[in-house]
Amino acid sequence: MRDIQIIDVEASGLHFDSYPIEVAILSSDQPQSWLIAPQPTWTHWDPNAEALHGITREMLRADGLSCTAVTQQLSAAIHREDRVLYSDAAEWDWDWIRTLYVGADAVLDFNILPIQQLMTTRQVAVFNLEKKRLAEEGNYRLHRAASDVLLLEKAYRQAVSR
Repeated sequence: MRDIQIIDVEASGLHFDSYPIEVAILSSDQPQSWLIAPQPTWTHWDPNAEALHGITREMLRADGLSCTAVTQQLSAAIHREDRVLYSDAAEWDWDWIRTLYVGADAVLDFNILPIQQLMTTRQVAVFNLEKKRLAEEGNYRLHRAASDVLLLEKAYRQAVSR
């Protein structure tokens, strides 16, 4: 089983104008997460997305960190030499992370790849079943980045251990 770091990003919606509002990574079984204060030009807000993740614009204004602070802390938290993080929705997460780093005018110094590429076809099927089972158990706060990276890690470990 590979030692990997997992990333998850929550966003203002699934629109091309959406932006990141929360990011978390999992390192050594410990999640680190950051709420992100929106840039003035980030205006798209989907109330359906808010209903899923439960993060309000007021929470972001009150508790969100600047793009610069988040990018600095996120980049510092990546311990892998290859600077690769894994996600179950790599294309979406990669797009939102690029938006975050552009917002901070920061150099994006890592990559995000699909976690599925680390598994066989059979393991991916088990991974998907485990994600569903874990979500239905009710022990995770779904659509919150820190909780989601824990769920993904557990589903991944279950899939590759079989």
